[in-house]
Amino acid sequence: MGKRNRAALLPTHLPQLQNLIKRDPKSYEAEFMQQYRHFQSTLAIFVMKPDEDSKELAELITFISQVSACYPKETAEFPQHIVDLLQEHCLVLNPELRRSLVQALILLRNRNVLDNTKLLPLFFTLFKCKDKALRELLYNHIVNDIKNANAKAKNNKLNKTLQSFMFTILESAKTGSSDENAVAAKKSVDICVDLYGKNIWNDAKTVSVIAEACFSPVTKISVTAVKFFLHTNEDKDDSDDEDDDVPDLKRMQQAQVYTKKTKSKARKIEKAKKTIKKKGKNQKAESFNFSALHLLNDPQGFAEKLYSRLASKDDRWEVRLMKMNLVSRVIGVHQLIILGFYPLLIKYLQPSQRDVTMVLVSTAQATHALVPPDVLEPVLKAIANNFVTDRTSNEVMAVGINGIREICSRQPLAIDSALLQDLTQYKNHREKSVMMAARSLITLFRELNPEMLMKKDRGKTATVRLKDGTVKVVHFGETNDGLDGLQGVELLDEEGNEGKEDDGWDNWEVDEDSDSDDGDDWINVPSDNEEEFDIDMDDNDKTKSTNAEEGGETKPKRRIGKRQLRKMLDELKDEPLTEEQQKKLTEEMELRRAEEQKKQEAVLKMATTRILTPADFARLEELRQAKESGDDTTAAASAAKKRSAAAAADDMDDGQIDEYAILGPRKKMKQDYEARMASIQEGREGREKFGSKKGNKDRGSTTNREKARNKNFQMVSQKSSVLWKSKRSLFDKQKSLRAAITKQKKRKH
Repeated sequence: MGKRNRAALLPTHLPQLQNLIKRDPKSYEAEFMQQYRHFQSTLAIFVMKPDEDSKELAELITFISQVSACYPKETAEFPQHIVDLLQEHCLVLNPELRRSLVQALILLRNRNVLDNTKLLPLFFTLFKCKDKALRELLYNHIVNDIKNANAKAKNNKLNKTLQSFMFTILESAKTGSSDENAVAAKKSVDICVDLYGKNIWNDAKTVSVIAEACFSPVTKISVTAVKFFLHTNEDKDDSDDEDDDVPDLKRMQQAQVYTKKTKSKARKIEKAKKTIKKKGKNQKAESFNFSALHLLNDPQGFAEKLYSRLASKDDRWEVRLMKMNLVSRVIGVHQLIILGFYPLLIKYLQPSQRDVTMVLVSTAQATHALVPPDVLEPVLKAIANNFVTDRTSNEVMAVGINGIREICSRQPLAIDSALLQDLTQYKNHREKSVMMAARSLITLFRELNPEMLMKKDRGKTATVRLKDGTVKVVHFGETNDGLDGLQGVELLDEEGNEGKEDDGWDNWEVDEDSDSDDGDDWINVPSDNEEEFDIDMDDNDKTKSTNAEEGGETKPKRRIGKRQLRKMLDELKDEPLTEEQQKKLTEEMELRRAEEQKKQEAVLKMATTRILTPADFARLEELRQAKESGDDTTAAASAAKKRSAAAAADDMDDGQIDEYAILGPRKKMKQDYEARMASIQEGREGREKFGSKKGNKDRGSTTNREKARNKNFQMVSQKSSVLWKSKRSLFDKQKSLRAAITKQKKRKH
């Protein structure tokens, strides 16, 4: 009877039939076909009224999706039935039934029954459904499926198909006004951002999809895309979670030195070594990617279009501030020219403006060497007039000077000497933040152009450099060869070759320098007058000067600085030159040309034959300071305290500026009564109330008398108190006994 009852229940008890089919598919093929025909008839009836709930259809779909691998030929059309049902009636289906259909498709996709190029576009359209649980299920599956598809190699066919489909979804969100299209577009952008963060979709086409989302009329979509570009370089905490399971081997070995060595501790250390070794083998190579801002297809068009949206003032202030920050970052990274952006910033450069420090950050980020100084000069004057006045507070003054410093570090030609010297007068201000801001501005121009400072503010090193003529002032539009950061790199070579014999390379460098005396190689010319003078000079004077350098007795002569040389040429511009003056100037210019050419070749040789590490750059900065001051210890101390403008520029390759660089050091404000009481109450949490601890049974440790009672007799047998007890007389024993009895009576025991 038991077997008959079970056979009778099989057509209606689907989980039991599912279990039996998975064990023996051939024996239960007839039962499965009966259920499959029942599913087809139920589906045909359901299509007539798709808005009704049908639990029976949901159970049949779940059952068939579970056992479809056992009958692949019979269920070949089953996935297409579900896909068609979702495509036609996804918005009106019951939420439970719709979720069962999606779960069945996910199961079939995991078993490779369905192709993801057909399934994933359907899932993107299902984001239009107003079902939060369904959207979460679809989101997780899409991300995991794309991740698995690109695990071994890039699946370009799938990636291009989905990225093109996302473009269409974003366009539909722009044209259509329905909330369903906006939600689908928002989820699509979230998937792109997530896949870019997981280093799966890190190409330019993904960045183009997200860049297109910045111009969406839906605020949530545009804010998500703008935040992506602003925060792509931030460090993530994903790696920290993986490192939590790694044991600290060094700490375990250090603890074993001072504790008792046991076999269990030795086994733990060996296990830790094996774990660390296994982690090292399984660790993947670190991947280095460009920032998303560098992957923009048309940065000029992107920045101009976003600037036009910013100027329209359609969004609220928080959104406009983020877009302003993004436009400035793109301008700084790609060195774009958008002249209308700077007058727009002047409107918001007021101390009363909300988030004015971020406006100053955007102003500094949008500044680079190719921006015309005439455009930036009104910006600096607006900051100086609105912030650095006696009518404002000390914090506002410090913020204004720090903002001017950040702008001038990127374009020193934007400020004139009168305004600079006016701002440097705050170096003796009573407020520390204002004083430090003014002194940082002085330090910056000591490096960039000390001639703009007053004589008392130039400092010893800058004054020596001015007299020597080693200060290089960059003019607007002047291009460099990209080796400014490697100037003085020959000092590293000299330091590395100390104590070694000459290997013949120095003579080879001298020969190369001597061969390149042609006038075409002279690039760094201090003034225009020198070129005219070099053209009018006779060849006989050239041969005389070169012969005097190559052979014969030469007396040590005092060097003439570039500044003095330029002054001499200006004075003798309209006067006829004597032969002696002409010879002197020729020798000086030839000597300087040879020195500069030799330094340039040393830099090129080092840059092309050696890979410089961060430690080399740090040592190079110390050697530069040591060469200027003549003391290695002083140079190391000054290098630790000061940051040069070049080092500050290297730290911000992506053009980002920290807001705290504008705010500067701030004094902690005095707390009011409520703040003090709140901190007092917070400190009392988890602590007992004040009062006497008398009668408290919880003690830290026992007393010395209690410890003495528990000691071994052999440890205390030679103590004077113990020896005295054994030598007591009868009178002393009676006296001690009476005292003990009296004490017991007083205790009333």
